[in-house]
Amino acid sequence: MKQTQKTLSWRPRGFFQWLLTILAVIALPITVMIAYYLLNPINVSNIMSGLAWSASLFPMVLLTTTLVMIVLLVLAFWKKALIAWTILIPILLLLIFLIVQPITSMLSYAKSENVSVSLSSHFSIKKDISSKPIQDVVYGKTTDGVELKLDVWPAKEESADTLKPAIVKVHGGGWVGGDKSENPALNQWLNELGYTIFDVQYRMPPHAGWKDEVGDVKSALGWVLDNADTYKIDPQKINLMGESAGGNLAMLAAYSMGNAQLPPSTNVPNVPINSVINLYGPADMTTFYKSNPSPDYVQDVTKQYIGGSPSQFSDRYKILSPINYIQESTPPTITFLGTSDRIVPEEQAEILNKALALNGVAHEFYLLPEADHGFDTNPGSLSTQFAREQVKAFLQKYNK
Repeated sequence: MKQTQKTLSWRPRGFFQWLLTILAVIALPITVMIAYYLLNPINVSNIMSGLAWSASLFPMVLLTTTLVMIVLLVLAFWKKALIAWTILIPILLLLIFLIVQPITSMLSYAKSENVSVSLSSHFSIKKDISSKPIQDVVYGKTTDGVELKLDVWPAKEESADTLKPAIVKVHGGGWVGGDKSENPALNQWLNELGYTIFDVQYRMPPHAGWKDEVGDVKSALGWVLDNADTYKIDPQKINLMGESAGGNLAMLAAYSMGNAQLPPSTNVPNVPINSVINLYGPADMTTFYKSNPSPDYVQDVTKQYIGGSPSQFSDRYKILSPINYIQESTPPTITFLGTSDRIVPEEQAEILNKALALNGVAHEFYLLPEADHGFDTNPGSLSTQFAREQVKAFLQKYNK
């Protein structure tokens, strides 16, 4: 009897019992904090929120962590480390919930939209990039001598005489960071669908004024139109695509085309935009500044981009908001936003959707359950699979 009490003592005995107990005690608060920021996607500048963000984008992180916890739990049971065992059980259950719940939600949503997705690809982080872009093609030079560059991803050749539709792609990064060709898997996928991609680099603070970013995007568009023959592009099938801040700039450039308040940075013609693909880009800059899940981050980058707050530059915020240029002739637009986006709130997509509908603009709008900002970073995720299927159908519809 005494021996049994000693064996089942709650007090750790021996090196392995102490080690397992310490690991379990350390894992508990970390797991709880990550769970909190996964279930409450806010404050992207917070370290734990950043870890949760990574876990949401790459489900393999949570799956691997869960497998490690299972191993520790087995060891704790084997070594009779009761405290560690007691702590690890709720940790394991919490991790399983964090894995299963978003999968279930996304599978249900995909089924409701009649979109086929693969669960096996969801945990993959493999990115085989076989395509090679033509890098650093100069699409213009500013008055102060700055060369503006883009990368060209030529479409897969079917016929040398066939004109291809084009997609001018605008990277994200909060208007203050990022660079062209940040998502090569997306570029390659679009190539395989038959589109030539022009991945644009644009000036950013502190080297750019508040109108320069959209001005550079318009310059890239004009350059593509001027060089349509060179790249065998159909000038009537130039599409515009952007992610996050790039989505905002893509909408802004397309919707305000020809507006004297937002001219191109170089001497190029206006371009008839065939369609716009907006991946989680904000549409109303004033509302975005005031209402978002990560105010410290959002307000910092928008101040750098625009020069100050809406109270200081209300006119600039209005001019840089795509929502203010929507009219009947606005190009067809498809928008994707995750319900767990920790930077851009659902409100932004809803504002955009309402304005497009009121003006009779052809559009599609998808709120992806549990998807976070930058969900398409992982090409195999359920959210990315869903978005790609809808983008494919949307582009086919408007590029016949």
